[in-house]
Amino acid sequence: MQQTFRQKAILQLEEAKKKEPALSSYYQLYQDLLQIQEEVAGDITTSLDLVDVNAMNDRLHSGKPQLSFEHLSIDPILFANQVHRIMTLLLAYQGDEVEIPVLKEDELLEKAHQYFQENQSMEKDDLLELAIDQALMPYLEHAAVQVMPHLDTKKWLRGNCPCCGAESNFAYLDAEGTRILVCSRCRYQWRYRRTGCPYCNNIDPKTIRFYPAGEKKSHRLYVCDHCKRYLKAVDQRVAGTVVDLIAEPILTWSLDKAASEKGYR
Repeated sequence: MQQTFRQKAILQLEEAKKKEPALSSYYQLYQDLLQIQEEVAGDITTSLDLVDVNAMNDRLHSGKPQLSFEHLSIDPILFANQVHRIMTLLLAYQGDEVEIPVLKEDELLEKAHQYFQENQSMEKDDLLELAIDQALMPYLEHAAVQVMPHLDTKKWLRGNCPCCGAESNFAYLDAEGTRILVCSRCRYQWRYRRTGCPYCNNIDPKTIRFYPAGEKKSHRLYVCDHCKRYLKAVDQRVAGTVVDLIAEPILTWSLDKAASEKGYR
């Protein structure tokens, strides 16, 4: 049976645990998160009712993302169980002995709807918000696969995802040197300017720069002094291979640490 992209990432993280045993619990956390998402993804079978392509292109050209919360057709019971499992996992990783709040299925869906509309940033305020965000991912990925092949996003060139509107949490430079952003929620990929900050649209070269990193200098840490945000990326031309875009943001934890120590978030 062919491996899914999550299963491949789980295997890469297993190899990382052998190389970096001190970080075993960190990698295990993400393996468990991916496994929960993998199980849920297998249960999502709904077909998305698409609006006409002309309307979709109108949204694209006006800078509006394609998906609304209603498109996701979330199973309330399945979703509530997933959020509870993720909350349990996050609390165990932190070592907190805190009673997990009991929320009814409709309450969780209401909160998920609110987070989807109001908070498209990667920065999450609390564990419940993070758990809901992680639980939404399989639904968003399922919807993205159905919607985005109908659209040409080459001229989007915006910092937020054309599919779900969220921010990017990783990027790569392809064989032509084009910078491709990867959505932090639905994992859709879209092209972006080689220079410029995708978070605040700053294009002032005096306040934007990148630092090469890694053994082969195949990775980049883009930083913006205007909004104090950073973006990790891999140059596939230098890496010499196509990297796993699920595992790589996790494996490059040292870049997150370096950025945080310099005051970027």
